[in-house]
Amino acid sequence: MLEIVAIIGAVLVGLLLAFLVYRAARTFDAGTHATYITTKGGNFYGALRQPTTLWDPSIKVLRDRHAPDITIMTVDPSGSYHEKSLVNRRNGEISLRVQTCAPRPFTARTSDKRQLIIKPKVSFQIDIDRIEMPTQMQSFGTTLAARIENLFDNAIGALEDQDVFAQQREIEEKVLRQLQDFENPTDPEHPLGMPMGIRIYEAMFSYEPAQKPINKDISNGPMAYDNEHLDDLVDMLEKANPATIEVLMRMLELQTKQNIVQMLCKSGGLVAFTASELGLSERTVDRASNGANIMKPAAYPPAESAVPALNGAIAGPVAPPVDPATAYYNLGAPKGQKADPVKPT
Repeated sequence: MLEIVAIIGAVLVGLLLAFLVYRAARTFDAGTHATYITTKGGNFYGALRQPTTLWDPSIKVLRDRHAPDITIMTVDPSGSYHEKSLVNRRNGEISLRVQTCAPRPFTARTSDKRQLIIKPKVSFQIDIDRIEMPTQMQSFGTTLAARIENLFDNAIGALEDQDVFAQQREIEEKVLRQLQDFENPTDPEHPLGMPMGIRIYEAMFSYEPAQKPINKDISNGPMAYDNEHLDDLVDMLEKANPATIEVLMRMLELQTKQNIVQMLCKSGGLVAFTASELGLSERTVDRASNGANIMKPAAYPPAESAVPALNGAIAGPVAPPVDPATAYYNLGAPKGQKADPVKPT
């Protein structure tokens, strides 16, 4: 009799342990933070919305190799980009928390052919009512990143460079509406694109000019500016003060002359320049047929009045100022060298 009671007790204990193990293995902590995809007979059965124990053995949770693949590109506080999975493949848990998809920076071109480095970010959440859509997509993260990049590229490409900063908030609102229209089109019969089963909350971006080195191709001229850098100068001068433009143009002229002198001096030959050719004097210089430089005398206006005499003495005529170029040519040939004689004609 005692043996039968012991056997029955052992069976009951075994059943109790099996019950506890089954209950622990089939209980899923679902809620607003996470859910689980279930199937029955190979078909989609539903998503768990609250902590549930699945007593029906035919209802299975997708996990391990059957778990859906939902990954996105995101960025951490240090600025490093990495892929993040929204699914715990070991137990099949799918995160329902708000996520930030941050595709890698890409280059966008404005309507005035300026290049900007765009860093977009979009906040979204998986919609549990349409969760079968992202779970059945082959490349969820790639599709979402491509859509975000395309919308920002189109919005920025319709504006000029200076308008991107002024209308940054309008661009973000436009992209946000377009992303939301993909998920909830006003006309369900004519959707704008494939919905992804998510809720979009925010779209934002930051940008910076593309760092392009100046083209040193000699065909671009002495200053080595290509079309894009010349366009930068035009944008800067368009709204500048006229006095500032005059000073800048004078500096560019002097820089060009300096570049020409340096380029000619590198040829290895003897190169001579007059002061007026270098922009150091306003006096004109004629080239004689024999190669000698002839400096034209300066035409100074007559003095209007005599300089008052000091201590009652009569002041003499005021000598005109000496031009640096004239003084240089009056020095004659350097010592130790003879000037070339002029051949009689």
